[in-house]
Amino acid sequence: MSVNPIDKLEYRLEALTEGAFARLFRRSLSARDIAILLLRAMEDNAAAPATQSGKPIAPDRYHIHLHPEIAAGFQADHSHFPLRLAQLIIDLSDESGFQLSVEPRVVLLANQELSARQARITAEHSALPQGETAPMPPVKLTPQEPANALNPLLLIDGARVVPLGKSVINIGRETDNDIVIADAYISRRHLQLRKRFGAYTLFDINSRGGTRVNDSAVAGHRLQNGDVIKIGHTILVYSDENSARDIAGTTQILLSD
Repeated sequence: MSVNPIDKLEYRLEALTEGAFARLFRRSLSARDIAILLLRAMEDNAAAPATQSGKPIAPDRYHIHLHPEIAAGFQADHSHFPLRLAQLIIDLSDESGFQLSVEPRVVLLANQELSARQARITAEHSALPQGETAPMPPVKLTPQEPANALNPLLLIDGARVVPLGKSVINIGRETDNDIVIADAYISRRHLQLRKRFGAYTLFDINSRGGTRVNDSAVAGHRLQNGDVIKIGHTILVYSDENSARDIAGTTQILLSD
C-alpha cells in the first residue's frame, strides 16, 4: 500500500522543525496545512512536458508567506528550514509524479497581510527550456462538452438525494457543511465542489482518509455523470443529465496507486 505524499511530507516537516509548527502556530496551522499548500502550489504551477510520456515539470522557486512574527521565529530557530525543505520538494515532486528541471529554492517571506494563523505558498519556474515545455492548460470545457450541468445531484449511499445548486458546496462531517454526512471515517471538512463554467469540480480539502473517484485517489476531479465518489465508508454518485460519460482525462492528480 502506497503512502499519501501529504502524509509523508507532514511527518517529515514536523521532524524537520522539531515541532515548531505546534509551538509557533499554537496548533492553528499545522505541518499538514503547509504540506497541502505546498503540493497544491506545485500542481497549480506545473508545466507540461515536451512529450505525452514525460512527467509534468514542477516549479523550482517557492515563496512561503508567513506572518512577520512567525517568519522571524522560523528564521531565528530554524534557519536551515528553507534548505532542507528544498530537499523535501525534490522527493515530493518525484513521489507525486512530477520532475524538476533545476534544483528547487525556498524563501521565507514576512507578510503583514497574513494573520498568525495563516500561510500562503506561491511557486514559479526560474526558467523553462525554450521550445521544450509549455504551461499546463487549466481544466476547462471543450466545445464538444456540455456548457452547463443540468439537474446535478449527489446520491448518497443509494438512499439520500441531494440536488446541487450553489457555486461552492462544502461536504463533511461537521454540521456547518452544506452537505453533512454522519460518517466517523470522513473528515469534518472533507470535500469542496466548485462550479466552473457550468460544471462542478471536486477538490479534496485537508481530509485524513483521502478521496477516491471511480476507484482512483484524487486531489481534484471534474465531475461527470455517473462518477462514483468514495470518502470514508460513504459512497456518493454524481448525476448530471447534461454530462457525457465518454470524456476521458477528468482526473487531475493521483495521490496514490
